[in-house]
Amino acid sequence: MQNNQKIIAIFGAGGFLGKHLMRQLTKLDYRVKVATRNPFLKGYLKPLGNPGQIELFKTNIFNPEDVKQVLKNCDLVINLVGILYETRKQKFSQIHAKFPYLLCNLCNEIGVKNLVHISALGVREGHVSRYMQSKLEGEKNIQNVFKSSVILRPSLVFGPEDKFFNTFASIAQFSPALPLIGGGKIKFSPVYVGDIAKAIVKALRLNNSEPKIYELGGPENYSFKELMEILLREIKKKRFLIPIPFSLAKFQSYFLQMIPNPLLTPDQVEVLKYNNIVSGEYPTLEDLGISGETIQSILPKYIYRFRTGGQFG
Repeated sequence: MQNNQKIIAIFGAGGFLGKHLMRQLTKLDYRVKVATRNPFLKGYLKPLGNPGQIELFKTNIFNPEDVKQVLKNCDLVINLVGILYETRKQKFSQIHAKFPYLLCNLCNEIGVKNLVHISALGVREGHVSRYMQSKLEGEKNIQNVFKSSVILRPSLVFGPEDKFFNTFASIAQFSPALPLIGGGKIKFSPVYVGDIAKAIVKALRLNNSEPKIYELGGPENYSFKELMEILLREIKKKRFLIPIPFSLAKFQSYFLQMIPNPLLTPDQVEVLKYNNIVSGEYPTLEDLGISGETIQSILPKYIYRFRTGGQFG
């Protein structure tokens, strides 16, 4: 066994990033304990490892006893828990700030060696967005409480089940136009989900006595408009790209946030006012020895299903 059966606890493994990460961890012979609200709905994670390699635990992340049960005998912990919009039951401050604080304290108590936490690129003091404020508060809680922690800040994440390209490709199926919020000038540094999974694996092996922050961006920066153009080229569709001022986007978002999986919320409009690119103030993917996949090398592999005629279109 490569890792002498080191045991990892993962919180938030059921999402987009979690599935890609689990494959990498199980290949490296880690044993994985997954904390989840509903183990019966997360059974699809088990086949990602060998029999008995992945264990699922029914967990309320705000119940210290539940969290301790998952952390018991663990050497390493990964926190992927996050939400993009608030609901009646889930608030940014609880998920992004309160839970990391509880988790860090329990990691100290149990004697966990390392904690890797996923934050967000663009986090900074004085941000208007409540999402970004809560992410920053979570980072501070971790840095103050658990010293051998690694915080990863990814930019826009793309890959087979991503919310970004898949959502806009779906809209392009029935709409003659795609919106460019704020004129589509905001820049992103899109990063492949598989590269974030690799970064987490590398971060687990760091032997740091002080908290470290990495900014994870892909090899190139693109404006929102450029990303829409790349998408339309790949799905072979012509659509109008219509600039929408932030004020109008904000107005529309008040209505859009009422649907079950909101396409846009007022808080997300605030996030879209700022570039989401690597600042140069922190180490990056390259410092972890990862070169980063380009959009052009990955996007065609999964977005073809939105073409007329699918992969033969």
